[in-house]
Amino acid sequence: MPGSTPILGNARAVERLWSALARDQLHHALLFEGPPHVGKRTTAMALAMAANCEGDGEPPCGSCASCKLVRSGGHPDVMIIEPAEDRATPIISVEQVREIVRKVGYHRYSGKRRVVIVDPAEAMGPSAANALLKTLEEPPEGTGFILVATQSSTLLPTILSRCQRVRFSAVPGDEIAAWLAEQGIADAHGVARLADGAPGRALALAGDGLATRRAIRDELIAVLDAPVQDVFKYTTKLTSGGRQDWMPRLDALIEVLQDLLRDTVVLGSGSRLPLIHGDRKDMLERWAQKLYPTGVARIEASLRELADGAEVNVMGKTLADQLLLRVQAELGKVPV
Repeated sequence: MPGSTPILGNARAVERLWSALARDQLHHALLFEGPPHVGKRTTAMALAMAANCEGDGEPPCGSCASCKLVRSGGHPDVMIIEPAEDRATPIISVEQVREIVRKVGYHRYSGKRRVVIVDPAEAMGPSAANALLKTLEEPPEGTGFILVATQSSTLLPTILSRCQRVRFSAVPGDEIAAWLAEQGIADAHGVARLADGAPGRALALAGDGLATRRAIRDELIAVLDAPVQDVFKYTTKLTSGGRQDWMPRLDALIEVLQDLLRDTVVLGSGSRLPLIHGDRKDMLERWAQKLYPTGVARIEASLRELADGAEVNVMGKTLADQLLLRVQAELGKVPV
């Protein structure tokens, strides 16, 4: 198991990885798949540290020169392929992949094992994925790949067939709450509840993030109960500026709506799972009566359409209008 680097949850998957590393039997192409923000990339980085750790005891020690270089992003034998920050849509280009393929052909610098992390792997288009195939199947000695994916079903079958798949799942809320409390985070249980099993999301919500999230939720609920013209005013403000400005705001709105739908399903199905938004239970019970199950399914279909529209650069206001009007229609606020 990891030494100085704590990894929340998914103990069975982590134990298998570290056991394989200790036996020098780590697969050369690993696919870490699971929900967003549950620790896939954190585990990939910890595994890269452990594979190159120079300290004593259980790796990674976190204090040797190699561990510090990996943590800072400066280790020459630990490489990360990720979308360029200046792109509106997250894309890993074929040029990025070819550059990494070229680099792994060189001798390792000082590391025990070269590790290439691709995150998110879904950002590779067919051309980029095909450019990686041969190296992924037969990497140079001492080189391994870790692909990180939230939607592994979108990856090419040829990529999937070359990887050993490692499934990550949501982390229990009490583990997240205890972890947050250790770091002095206020209202650790409230943050953990909103995080819905995702430690990375919990960190983003800690501090001002929790108040911001609740403000987005309360504004959304008010808008959905308002006349259509108020919806249009809201979406105009939401999607103002360039794509790099409005896309994060729209993403935050979508996450809040998905949480509300999740709670709606919990209540509608009679599940005993805890509510993320337990302070709005009365409203959620009304949603459950109106939306569960078919209305929820139609709204989720609208969310998928929004994601598809965002991929092809449809105007943000158009996407937001369509989504919120669909939710209003399902709630009986406007004609379908």
